[in-house]
Amino acid sequence: MSVARSARSLWGRCLGSSRTGGPLVQSRQLQSLRPRPARRSRFRNVTAEKLGLLDPLRLKEYRQQKFPDYTEEELERLAKMYTPEQMEAIKAGEAAVDPDDMIMQGRLRDDMYRLQYVEDFTKMDPRFDVKPETKSVPDEVRWLNNAEWLEQYGSKLLGLGMENEEVRMQKAMVRALKKVKESRGDDMVDMTKEELDDLEMNPKKLDEFLAMSERQAEESAKAADEEFAKKWFRLQDAWDEAMDDEMDAMDREDDEETAELTERQLMEAGPSGLIRLHSAEAPELGKIPGVAGLYKTIPKAEEEGDDESGTFDEFQRLSGMRSQQIESLYCKVLVRRFVVNQTRLGKVRSLSAMAIAGNGNGWLGLGVAKSTEMGLATDTAQMLAIRNMKPIRRYENRTIFGKVKVKVSGTVVELFTKPPGWGLRCPHRIFEMCRASGVHDIAARIPRSKNPMNSVKATYQALMNQPDPELMALGRGKKLVDVRKVYYGGSVH
Repeated sequence: MSVARSARSLWGRCLGSSRTGGPLVQSRQLQSLRPRPARRSRFRNVTAEKLGLLDPLRLKEYRQQKFPDYTEEELERLAKMYTPEQMEAIKAGEAAVDPDDMIMQGRLRDDMYRLQYVEDFTKMDPRFDVKPETKSVPDEVRWLNNAEWLEQYGSKLLGLGMENEEVRMQKAMVRALKKVKESRGDDMVDMTKEELDDLEMNPKKLDEFLAMSERQAEESAKAADEEFAKKWFRLQDAWDEAMDDEMDAMDREDDEETAELTERQLMEAGPSGLIRLHSAEAPELGKIPGVAGLYKTIPKAEEEGDDESGTFDEFQRLSGMRSQQIESLYCKVLVRRFVVNQTRLGKVRSLSAMAIAGNGNGWLGLGVAKSTEMGLATDTAQMLAIRNMKPIRRYENRTIFGKVKVKVSGTVVELFTKPPGWGLRCPHRIFEMCRASGVHDIAARIPRSKNPMNSVKATYQALMNQPDPELMALGRGKKLVDVRKVYYGGSVH
C-alpha cells in the first residue's frame, strides 16, 4: 500500500465531515427485537393512601377490626388448650409483632409452599412435622439361674393348665345349655343350635352371653308377672341339674388329652420362647388332635429282620437311628487320595477318603478316614460323616443366608444366595454337598487354589457359619421381619 493512500485515510478520519455518518466501527445489536420499556406489573398496588389508612383514627379502626387483641375470655379458653409455657410464647409473639407492620407490609402468600389448610399447630402432622425425639430406657436382660428359671417355667405351665381347665368347664356349661334346650323346649333358651355350637367352639364368649342374659332377665323380671319368674326359676333348676351331670361326667372320665398342654404351648413357654418372641416366623402347629394312630411309623429294623447281617449295628450305636433311616441318607465319597507314612520299616502306603452324609433336609456331616484298604477307608469315612451330621441354616428351605466367604489354607470358597429357580451353579463337589444338605439355589466360586480336600472343608465351614439375621437384629435391639414370609404368608417354597 502507498504512503499517499495511508496519509489521505488518516487525514480523512481526523477532519470533520459535513454529514453525520454512522460509527467508525460497524456494530450490530445482539437481537432483532426493538428495545422495550421497563416491565410493569399487570396489577395495580392498592396503597395505604387509597385505603385511607394514613388517618390515625381510620388506622386504629382498621386495626381493631382485622387484628384485635385477645380478650380475657379468649385468654381463659386458650389457657385450657395450651400449657403455661405455650401461653407465655403466645403473649411474647403478640407483643413482638406490630399490627401496623402487618397492615402496611403483610400480604397473603401465593407461593407453592403456602399452607393449604387451617392449622393452629397444636398437633403433630407426620407429613410435615419432624417427630420429636423420645428418651427411652432399654430393658436390661435378666439372666436367670436354674432355680429361678424352673420357678418361672413352672408358674407358666401352671397358668396354662388352669386356662385349659377353665376351657373344659366352659365347654361343660355349653353342653349343659344344650341339654336344657333339648329337654325343656326352645322357649326356655333363647339361642339357636348354631349359636350353641359356636359357643362350644369359642368358650370365651360364654361369659359375655351369661352376663347379657342375666341383665336382660333382671330387666324383664321387673316388668313381668309371676309366671315369667316361675319359668325363670324352672330354667335355673334345670340348668343346675344339667351342670351337675356334666361335672360328674368330667370326674368319671380320664380326659388327659384335653387337660394336657399342647406342643405349641410348651414351645412358647420353653427356653426358646425368647427367640420366638423376636422372630417373624410363626411357631409350628404341632400335632393335630385325633390323628394319632392313623398313619404308620417307620418300623424298627430288628422287628422286620432287615438287618440280619449286622451291617448297621455300629451306625445305630453311634447315631441312634434305625437301619431304614440310615439307608435313606445320602452318602457320597468326594475325595480319594494316596498317602505315604515314613516309618523305620520304610514307606507305608495307605488310602485316605473324605465322605459326606446328609438327609436332604438341612442336615450335613463330614468324615475323613485312612486305611490300607480302600473299602475300609470309605466305609469308615461314611460312618464318621453320619455321626458328625449337624443342622445347617437354610433360607426358605432352599438357599443360604447372604454371602459367605471362607479360607482354608490357600483355598478360598465364596457362596452366594440366589432367588428361587436359580439351581446349583457350582463345582461338582460343592454340588454334591448342597444336594445332600437340601440346598437348591446357590452359586459358588473358588478364585484361588482348587485343592479338593481344602475346597470340601471350606464349603462345610461356610455352610455351618452362615450369618444369622435374627441374632444380629436381637443383638442390636431391633425387630427384624422377613417381608417374603409376611407378605406371602410363609408359602414361598
